[in-house]
Amino acid sequence: METLRELARKGAEGALPEMLRLLEAMCSVDCGTGCEEGNRRVRELLRPVLEELEAQVEEVPAPGLGAHLVARVRPAGVAPKGKVLLVAHLDTVFGPGFAAAHPFHVEGDWAWGLGAGDCKSGVLAALFGALILKRAGQLPPWELTFLFTCDEEIGSESGRQVYAREAPGAACALVFEGGREKDGQPAFVTARRGVILGDIQVMGREAHAGKAYREGRSAVVELAHQILRLDSFNDFDRGIYFNVAPISGGRPNGIVAGEAQGQFCVAGLPTNEDFRRVEELLASLEQHVTVEGCQVKVTWRTLFPAMERTERSGAFCARVMEAARQLGWEPAEIADPTATDGTWLSTMGVPVVDAMSAMAQEIHTTQEHVSLSSLCQRTALCALALRQICL
Repeated sequence: METLRELARKGAEGALPEMLRLLEAMCSVDCGTGCEEGNRRVRELLRPVLEELEAQVEEVPAPGLGAHLVARVRPAGVAPKGKVLLVAHLDTVFGPGFAAAHPFHVEGDWAWGLGAGDCKSGVLAALFGALILKRAGQLPPWELTFLFTCDEEIGSESGRQVYAREAPGAACALVFEGGREKDGQPAFVTARRGVILGDIQVMGREAHAGKAYREGRSAVVELAHQILRLDSFNDFDRGIYFNVAPISGGRPNGIVAGEAQGQFCVAGLPTNEDFRRVEELLASLEQHVTVEGCQVKVTWRTLFPAMERTERSGAFCARVMEAARQLGWEPAEIADPTATDGTWLSTMGVPVVDAMSAMAQEIHTTQEHVSLSSLCQRTALCALALRQICL
């Protein structure tokens, strides 16, 4: 065990300059969701690492987005004893021109770059964690399947099809989203909350606001009532929140508004049973119209389901935590209010351990930065966790 621990530590330290060069190259590419050329360039940057891993690489086309990257590392000459999914995403929330306007740079322990924490460092921690074992001849006799998708930031409408294909037969999934801590020690996530996104469309009747006001039916007034209804659904005790934004409607203020619309988000859904209750509330909105003559249409979709902790996910988390203890940490298992692709895999029956990547700050902003020492540590952890899981 001492030898393997030192192998992981020294391997991660030795690989850090490689990871830093790749991180800079990846963060210098505009690869926001839907940027097909940027997605292609990032996939190409990863190819040398995948070749050294002797991975079987498949690029799954996602029209309008680019391609999802599926890479399999299998034991030579024998049937795999199991399969582990290593999951991260290649897309960011930044549009064209952002990478040049916010160049990658290092200040002390922190590397600043768009997508550095979410989720490019996670991609590298997963790949180099396996590569450390490969270089030392210590890869486990399991199939390691890397799933790097290109639409996580918009809810994985395409990527979830890849997850559904790969979920059968997977013993567990390690999700390399940004790291978490509890009391200054690493924490791993086995439960996350779900999110619903939706739209309200209101049709009224236009009329002159002076001479024919009473003949009009204000869609803006009706939308205001609908917003207040949504606000009344907030469950502060359980942390389930209904937020409406943005809103718009009507033409010049001399005309009673004939149409109005708003978008909404329902965040913090702790269980998938809560989705059913919330959907009943949303469906009821169309039946409660205050402004006579207005019509209301409400539509919604699941951005991410809830990730509910299971006995199996707890058991795999215990193995990851044992690997963390080998590195001298006192880790914890936690629930987290945010959502990731781990939620989709969880609903497909795969035990998920999330937040495997490095500690990062200010993700989704132009000030995003990731800790390099944490990236080194989490890469070593990945190597040890793979050995611990594949016992």
